[in-house]
Amino acid sequence: MRARLHQIICVAALMIASGAEARVPVTKLERVEFLGRDYVRLRDWARSNSFSFAWVAHGEVVRVNAGSVTLVFRADSRAVEVNGIKVWLSYPVAVRGANAYVALVDMQTSIEPVVFARKNSRLISVVALDPGHGGKDKGYHKGSVEEKKYTLLLARELRSQLERAGFSVVLTRDSDVRVALADRPAVAKRRGAHLFVSLHFNSTSVGSDTVRGAEVYCLTPPGGRSTSARVGVADTHPGSRFNDESVLLAFCIQRALVKEAGLEDRGVRRAQFEVLRAAAMPAVLVEAGFMSHPDEGAKIRDSAYRRELARAVTSGLIEYKRTVESANYRDR
Repeated sequence: MRARLHQIICVAALMIASGAEARVPVTKLERVEFLGRDYVRLRDWARSNSFSFAWVAHGEVVRVNAGSVTLVFRADSRAVEVNGIKVWLSYPVAVRGANAYVALVDMQTSIEPVVFARKNSRLISVVALDPGHGGKDKGYHKGSVEEKKYTLLLARELRSQLERAGFSVVLTRDSDVRVALADRPAVAKRRGAHLFVSLHFNSTSVGSDTVRGAEVYCLTPPGGRSTSARVGVADTHPGSRFNDESVLLAFCIQRALVKEAGLEDRGVRRAQFEVLRAAAMPAVLVEAGFMSHPDEGAKIRDSAYRRELARAVTSGLIEYKRTVESANYRDR
């Protein structure tokens, strides 16, 4: 019941936003250049979509709202909250006087794909699950604990739950073997998958006692930069024609991991991982917690907790499917 309620609330929010009547394409809004990049006034964007605009803390925090959709922007921050879930932007929000500005590329590739869902041209029924690492590639390992084992166990549990939910599931590996990174999305394409979900667990050598939580990655957009990239450095690559779908998919899974599995929200992020670059369908990479954290790592090794993680990812995939198969398509 909790998962079902979560799905209804999130889809309803997206649908209300997509039905805005007075919409003006973001490319038609007046642009302001900061540090060589095009920005748009957040107030103009809100007005063009019939959203309210209000300073929560003047010069620091802005809330934009319409119906069940709430976005929170913070000055000089690259993280925006969409219905309470963190989405990382390529460039920080700029504040000049009474105005807040957001980079045009971020509006186009990170915010609008989540807020204004687009209808998919085909039904979503086949999901490719990619258990990270395998064979000689152990991933994170400490003593006898190896990431490759737990990504496969999570994938098998997730496969079972997705199949019960009516999906067909493809695994890029179903044993302890090494599969080349470029071959993983190739398997998904060959098997007719509609979505590609790579499964990993995170780790850190700095602050391992405190750093925990979920991250879901999608490919960095053209003109944007990866979440971990140096300030001011834009990535140069063609991006993906599935950007909008991938961002929405990442958001749905991240929301479910945070709201249903209770993981700390580290946000929807961007990266140029090879499995994302090579994917011929909407694709995300899920970091479902930190194996390096003593408590979270212990949970990941517990089968009951992995079932909970799988339930959350399944919920996110169902949410995505319902959203894109029912959303009101609106040209941008």
